[in-house]
Amino acid sequence: MGFMKKVMYKLAGINEELYNLYVEKGPCEEYAEGYKALHSKKMKPMDYTTLADIYTTLEKYDEAEEMLGHVKVGIMTDDTIKGVYLLSKLNLLLGQDKGEEAYELFKKEQKYLDIFFSAPAYRRSGMAYYDTAAVILAMNGQLQAAGYYYKLEQESSATYDNTGVYPMLTNVHMLKVMGNDITAEEAAAKAREYISNYNEFKFKWQKEQFLGMLDRYMSYSKEADSD
Repeated sequence: MGFMKKVMYKLAGINEELYNLYVEKGPCEEYAEGYKALHSKKMKPMDYTTLADIYTTLEKYDEAEEMLGHVKVGIMTDDTIKGVYLLSKLNLLLGQDKGEEAYELFKKEQKYLDIFFSAPAYRRSGMAYYDTAAVILAMNGQLQAAGYYYKLEQESSATYDNTGVYPMLTNVHMLKVMGNDITAEEAAAKAREYISNYNEFKFKWQKEQFLGMLDRYMSYSKEADSD
């Protein structure tokens, strides 16, 4: 193994075996178990947030909540840990359809998160934050603010996302949580066609993952969330 590969794996907190598994299958349960085993001697806060994000992606929300429960965020918490933790927590709450709770946390930490994800070191991750913010705000009827973050996501996508898929997914998600079912269906059909015909994803599993995300967003029920 080359020196640069060793450095890359170390920075990512993985080894060659895990990297190859990710390339083949993406954020799967097998990858999560392998990641835990690799870090079993000493789990760091960022390891817990990484696992929480994987479990949220897999819709294993109890496991994600357990991982985040190990991360203590307070006044003295490192900025990176706090920023990554907050985004992980917001995404978990969205996955659990806890829109009001997500909105309260977002409003409390909005200024911090805006600054954090606009910093050069974290700007690439800003697209994920803008997506989350836009959906949370749309879910809670704050449509003008949601549009603001959606525009930021589009701008970020133009710089960092050569697929163009993420804003499409966010648009569908926003429309669905707002209760605009017919428009959401139309947007989802266009997104599904685009994803199905796009053949330049970095990893083979991404096409299936994106189509699965569309299905999950379209299964959301505004009425069920308000019960």
